[in-house]
Amino acid sequence: MRILLTGSTGFIGSRLAVCLREREHEVWELVRYVSGGRYAFYDRPNHVFADLRDPEQLRKVVATAKPEVVIHLAAESAVSFSFDHPREVQMVNFLGTIELARAAQEVGVKHFIFASTSEVYGRAKVFPLTEDEPLGATSPYAVSKIAAEEYLRVLMYTDRFPATIMRPFNTFGRALVRNPHFVVERAITQALEKGKIELHDPEPWRDFMFREDHVAGYLAVVENWPRVVGQTFNLCTGGSWQIRQMAETVARLVKAQTGRSVEVVFSERPDRPLDIPRLHGSSEKIQKALGWSPRFGFEEGLERAVFEWRQVLSK
Repeated sequence: MRILLTGSTGFIGSRLAVCLREREHEVWELVRYVSGGRYAFYDRPNHVFADLRDPEQLRKVVATAKPEVVIHLAAESAVSFSFDHPREVQMVNFLGTIELARAAQEVGVKHFIFASTSEVYGRAKVFPLTEDEPLGATSPYAVSKIAAEEYLRVLMYTDRFPATIMRPFNTFGRALVRNPHFVVERAITQALEKGKIELHDPEPWRDFMFREDHVAGYLAVVENWPRVVGQTFNLCTGGSWQIRQMAETVARLVKAQTGRSVEVVFSERPDRPLDIPRLHGSSEKIQKALGWSPRFGFEEGLERAVFEWRQVLSK
């Protein structure tokens, strides 16, 4: 299939692009130029430059790529950033999704896959979270994703727009893109570089999923598109671990791999103004629909992530 992938330089997108090409899909990558950016694009085929905030530019690149499928991963994804930069986050995540979907409509796309987030569930009370749980934002980032979801649903109802909404939970394994700025990555890189993990609140519970399982979920949706158009799916393990458990497991794995003891310290204060106490999802719907299930257990995924970060930090 001919696929336009946004966010192809990011954490999941960079790995997904490789996997899609390995499966012989024709992949076009939509890239926003950043001075001193992380990757050199010019030696890669079918890359197009556009900013999600520029509707005319978007229409031109989508018309050039003429995709059958759009996988829309690009976003301002740092929750803490969204509190200080709410307008920028809405412009990219909400309005950018509107413009990309409209451009996709114009070329007759067969399937539009949108990366939402588990953050849309907010401070829920019933677990594990299913896709039918009411939504409730606790950050400007979550607001932007809920708004984008709702817009796509309107298009589904009014224009039969062929969209699928994905809600991934907390994914880790960012060594391949050298991004240490999320909680698991902070714990691993601090343990390896300083021998001390320093995090905020140890109490929140999260459904932690390794990168490869996240990517496999998108591949399953891409390659079974007639069965999933119009659906919303959680991408998660169905398990739940406290931040404290995660940090202590990382410390133990780093010691096992390096022989170096690691101290774990918490400030006991929230990481952001309205932190979510628990995000624990159900993956039953996607398992029944597509047979997808996570291959990596919690500790197995962390062990691999620690090994990858050791390789990266040693260079």
